[in-house]
Amino acid sequence: MAIAFPLSLAGFMNLLPIRDLNFDCPPEVSVARTRGGELLPAEIGTRLWSGEITLDTMTRREAARIRPLIDLMGTAGASFLVTDPSRAFPLEDPGGVGLAVAAPVINSVIGTRELTVSGLPAGYVLSRDDLISFSYASSPTRYALHQLVTGSTASGAGVSNPVEVVPPIRQGAATGTAVALIRPVCKAIIVPGSVEKGRVRSGTLTEGMSFRWQQTLR
Repeated sequence: MAIAFPLSLAGFMNLLPIRDLNFDCPPEVSVARTRGGELLPAEIGTRLWSGEITLDTMTRREAARIRPLIDLMGTAGASFLVTDPSRAFPLEDPGGVGLAVAAPVINSVIGTRELTVSGLPAGYVLSRDDLISFSYASSPTRYALHQLVTGSTASGAGVSNPVEVVPPIRQGAATGTAVALIRPVCKAIIVPGSVEKGRVRSGTLTEGMSFRWQQTLR
């Protein structure tokens, strides 16, 4: 059976013996300078998550499990889900135990910078730098991933105050949509031409394998 995209975390990223990972959402900004020396920044493109993954030294058998998947991810149309292991859980809930029986959803969307979340446990804390993700639109389904700029403590009814996020909330985010606060994801592709296949040491060990990835909204 042909593999369906995007590959789940279990189907790709969780299999990678990651040594180093970079996970960022840099702004796409150009800067003009006036004659008076004032800097005038302006956004020139869509702000997307991106990064680089470097794999640990692998045995022949370990490399055989990974290399074909990386080769597949380099083909047109292939995609996978990616998460930041260092922010897999909310800051104040290591392990995600507090969300074990919760089903948080988007309660409201306020412009392109703020949203509220309901379905949280009473008093649940969302912190600055926590990640949150949800799907929106269709054909294809798109995956939004946001970093909290402001935090909130849920009310007794389990509703957060408005929290500001980056990047901006895109059109299509709907109230009632389930949100992920545990291992939030976005959909990504391997940047063409970025794969380093590594080198073989001592005849059996592969080291130095790496690739760059970027979020896709397609």
